Amino acid sequence: MNRTAIASMLSLAALAPAARAITFFDGIFNNADWTLTQFNNANAAGSSTQGLQFLAGGNPNEFRRIRNQLTVSSPTGTLHGFHMNVTAFYDPSNQGAITSIDYSEDSINFVNQTGNGQGSGLAILQNGRFYRTSAALVMPYSSYSTWQPNAMPGLTASSFWEVDAFGNLSANTPDFSASGSIMQLGFWRGNSNNGSINTECGIDNWNVVIHQAPAPGAAALLALGGLTLARRRR
Repeated sequence: MNRTAIASMLSLAALAPAARAITFFDGIFNNADWTLTQFNNANAAGSSTQGLQFLAGGNPNEFRRIRNQLTVSSPTGTLHGFHMNVTAFYDPSNQGAITSIDYSEDSINFVNQTGNGQGSGLAILQNGRFYRTSAALVMPYSSYSTWQPNAMPGLTASSFWEVDAFGNLSANTPDFSASGSIMQLGFWRGNSNNGSINTECGIDNWNVVIHQAPAPGAAALLALGGLTLARRRR
């Protein structure tokens, strides 16, 4: 291969679409920055959830404390609280399709009881529909009586379930494609049990990293350059 071809290949490498990502973070949890929407199924009528900022005791200072009161009339009662950040929005149709999302938080369980504290994970609101991660981060008191990191990397659209107004889960997923509409981001906290329970847990250092697809046109430009190089080598 001659020097011209090598130089051309290096130039094409420089044109290769670079990985892109955008990050959303909150370690303060001002009450005005968060909304809370509750969903419970019919077996958990009378349940309640609450989320409030505490100025001290977090990791390291401010944090959001979530109190779930699950009141179960018959098995199985479920309660979801969707805590949505009023400043965290992503628009796939303008900012690019999503390849994956890394979610992490610091979690703590304040109540010494059996069970996993609260289920948690990334929450998405899109087209008026609420989605939660199908898997759940948990925080049993034995290992989360102090602040601990809790992470869920590599989430794709198939990593989510929809929660409807009746607290039911379905296999519907958010739209991560370039035609997807605006998403609001947050986190969910929930409990499910055959009997009534109260849980009280905290969240700090809420962090969402959205990995974006290469900018439109970058891949086409690279392909065009490769075609030109191939023609020159003939």
